[in-house]
Amino acid sequence: MSTLKEFRRDTPPMTAQVENAARARLLAAARGSEPRRAPRLAGRLAGRLGWRAALAGALAVAVGTGVVVARDQPRVVPVANVRELGERAAQAAYDDRGQAPNPGQWLYIRERQAPQSKDGGYGVDLSRRVVWEQWTSVDGKQVAALINGKLLVQGNHPGLGAADLARQPITPEGVLTTIRRKLEDMHMVWGESQQPPSMDEQLFQAVYQLMGTQSLPPEVRAALFRGLATIPGVSFTEDVVDADGRHGVAFSYTGERARYDLILDPVGFRFLGTYGVQTADYDDSSSFVIEAGTPLTLTARLDAKVVDGPGQR
Repeated sequence: MSTLKEFRRDTPPMTAQVENAARARLLAAARGSEPRRAPRLAGRLAGRLGWRAALAGALAVAVGTGVVVARDQPRVVPVANVRELGERAAQAAYDDRGQAPNPGQWLYIRERQAPQSKDGGYGVDLSRRVVWEQWTSVDGKQVAALINGKLLVQGNHPGLGAADLARQPITPEGVLTTIRRKLEDMHMVWGESQQPPSMDEQLFQAVYQLMGTQSLPPEVRAALFRGLATIPGVSFTEDVVDADGRHGVAFSYTGERARYDLILDPVGFRFLGTYGVQTADYDDSSSFVIEAGTPLTLTARLDAKVVDGPGQR
C-alpha cells in the first residue's frame, strides 16, 4: 500500500474545494507528477477560499414551503422549514439500522459525480459524469482511493468516527460539541489578511463531510440531523438535484462566496449527495478568477457498504 502524507493539523476542512484538491493529488501521485497549480486549492489557499460566514447570529428560518415534486417519487413528505427537515430526517434515521462496523473496518463508497472542468480550472463540468470510489476508515482518520491500480491513503477531515460521536448521552448538543472541540483543537490556518470562517460555518462543513463519508449509527445520524437545524445560517432548500438526476430536499449553508447543499431523499430522508455553487465572484489577484455561478461540486451516492479494508468492495 502506498501512503500519501497525512493532512497536517493546520490543513483546512475538507469542503468540496479541498475534496477536489485531494482527489487531484491522488491522481497526480499515481501519475508521478504534480497537479496543475492554477486552482491552488490545497493548503493555505483552500482556507482563503473557505466559506467565511456572514450569517452567524440568528437561526435560519424556512426559505420555502410546500411539497417537493420529485421524479418517480409520488409519496413525497411535505417539509415546511429547516427544523422540520431535521426532525423528519432524524426520525427516519432510526428506521435505517444499516450495517454496524467493527473497529478497523472501512466504509466503501461509490458515487457518481461531475468531474473537474476539462481545462483543469476551478469548478466541475456539469455536462459530464464519472464514477468515483473511495474508502474511509470507521475511526474517521483515513481516506483511500484506488488510482490506476495503486491504493493511495491520506488523512481525513475532521478525523472523527462513530465511536467519537456515540458517547452517551447522544444528543444534538453533544455531537456538535464534540465536533466543535475537535475543530478548535486543530488550530487551522486560513491565510493572511483573510477572516476565517465562523465556528458555525466550520460545524456545517464538518457535518457535511461526516454524513457523506462515515458509517454512523442511527442515533448519531439522528442527533446530527437535529443538530444541523440548530446551527445559525443553516437553511432548508426544497428542490435540489443530485448527480444522478434524483430530486431531493437539502440542508444548505450560504457563506460569503458559496452555497453548499447536503441532499436527502424527500421520502425516506436518506443521504443522496451534495451540490455546491459559487455565489459571488472571487479574484485572488494573481492567478485565477472564480465567477459567480461556477458549480463547485455535484455528487450522488450509488453504493455504500462496510468492508474489512481499503480496496475491498
